[in-house]
Amino acid sequence: MAGYEGLRDRDYFHIMVNLDSFDGFRPTAKALAERFLGEALRRQDGTGLEPELRAFPYSKVAFEERLDKVYQGLVDDVDRYEAQRSWTRRTREDVLDQMLQMAPFNQTDGAWLRTIAPVGPVDDVRAILFAIYVDEVGGGNPDLNHPNIYTEMLRSVGIELPDLRSREYADHPDIVDSAYTLPLFQLVVAEFPQDYFPELLGMTQYLEWSSVELKNMVLLNEHFGIDPHFYEMHVAIDNAASGHGAMARRAVELYLERTRVDHGEDAMQAQWARIWNGYVAFATTGGLGEDLAKRRRTRPATAAEKVEAMVRDRASKGRVNHGRKRLGDTRINDLFADPSAMMAGLVAGGMIVPGDAAASPFFELVTPDGPMYKVFSDAEIAVWREWAESLTAGESTPAAPADGPAERMRLLVDTMRSRQEREAAHRGETLAGPDPADPAGRVTQPVAWWFQQPAAALMAALASKENGWVTPGSAASSRFVTELLAESNGMSRALRGAAPGGGTWVDVVTEWIDAGCPLPPDDADAPRPLTLLSPPERVATHPTGKIHGSGSVH
Repeated sequence: MAGYEGLRDRDYFHIMVNLDSFDGFRPTAKALAERFLGEALRRQDGTGLEPELRAFPYSKVAFEERLDKVYQGLVDDVDRYEAQRSWTRRTREDVLDQMLQMAPFNQTDGAWLRTIAPVGPVDDVRAILFAIYVDEVGGGNPDLNHPNIYTEMLRSVGIELPDLRSREYADHPDIVDSAYTLPLFQLVVAEFPQDYFPELLGMTQYLEWSSVELKNMVLLNEHFGIDPHFYEMHVAIDNAASGHGAMARRAVELYLERTRVDHGEDAMQAQWARIWNGYVAFATTGGLGEDLAKRRRTRPATAAEKVEAMVRDRASKGRVNHGRKRLGDTRINDLFADPSAMMAGLVAGGMIVPGDAAASPFFELVTPDGPMYKVFSDAEIAVWREWAESLTAGESTPAAPADGPAERMRLLVDTMRSRQEREAAHRGETLAGPDPADPAGRVTQPVAWWFQQPAAALMAALASKENGWVTPGSAASSRFVTELLAESNGMSRALRGAAPGGGTWVDVVTEWIDAGCPLPPDDADAPRPLTLLSPPERVATHPTGKIHGSGSVH
């Protein structure tokens, strides 16, 4: 890297899009490629990657099973994002900032394959990749060129950037440094297609397989009146059935089968390790996702969020002031442990009539003749009325219960993850159980540590007889129920709150123990990588909360 040491990624990006003007830079580009790919390899040896990004021995079945899990996880995220209208938690300013920061990558869309077709004969694997590249650059039609389409979207919202190859573009004061890292990565690896062909296969697989999540960007753009065509196009053209996602998978499988036939199983696995490293590198390189998460503009709190805050603020007194009064089957005092359950209970119990504050009995309670007079100020009562009016029939009711005791218990663990952080006892009390990193081993760790593991791991530790807290098959004989949940402490109060689908969290625990402490499938609760488009509740329950790489494929 002689002569080019110590430059910023935006400087290297500028050089790479003007490579003909910088004699002698290719060795530096090679060193940068090695650095990026080496960092991805080291990440796989560390502890910060979710199981979805962990390496595994190749077989066609194992590969397709992994891709199916990745795809289904993204589809589930899209469904949850839409069901919860998660776009309402973003602001237009925030979405425009994300569009700007993604410009260096999206205005070089396709660049990772720009050198994929060699001079001379082309085999079927390279032909597949070249076909993908042709689509990326529009197949000779500038109206279909992906960077052009993104540029037009930027212009439609008043974002006019300098020429991509200009120094002004690389020095743009409103674009953060990390926005140039991922495009630099794809440019330097693509410069050496013969040296990094397996890695380019993996990079293609990652980028083309994950575009289904861009449906959330379509929803965001539509919500804020922004042309969604760039994202709609990628959802369509990258589809996993017959589009770029399926083409990438076919290319990987053809390449590895040919390697196995020509050179044997060991050679195939070695090439596969490089392919997977390219996949992981594209998923994790750079820090734009984390930077964007920190830059997010918050929109004003909704009426529902303000009501939830009021319930939480008054919990210390409210949870001891309501005697034996109930909402449904749950004591009102206990509902203060879960404000959202309290709000759902008010709706389900008929105290709040969705869309009609005037007909809601709750507001009789806060009049001068009611038992809650002066509990809330006039301004706060106005917020309660706004919330009631904002509801539609069926809103703010408990979510459908998970299927079976194991799934309901997993939901309990995931729900309590963030709340348990305030419990000092969880940092001192320990549990022994199967080591999540090595199921054949055992480990003893504080309860707080177990809460950072997948729910199944905590459930297995809790059920371990050596801890003496649970007797599988008999809640009545389990000290966890007869002692801990019988006492007046933070945990017992929290678990007396209403659980989704009816009953309390205590009921969920006792049902699980009486059922013999069944565990969910091994991978049912494995944390998945977060993106900038992940549903908010999945972000809230993720054990690290960290976004890898750019946080989005586009």
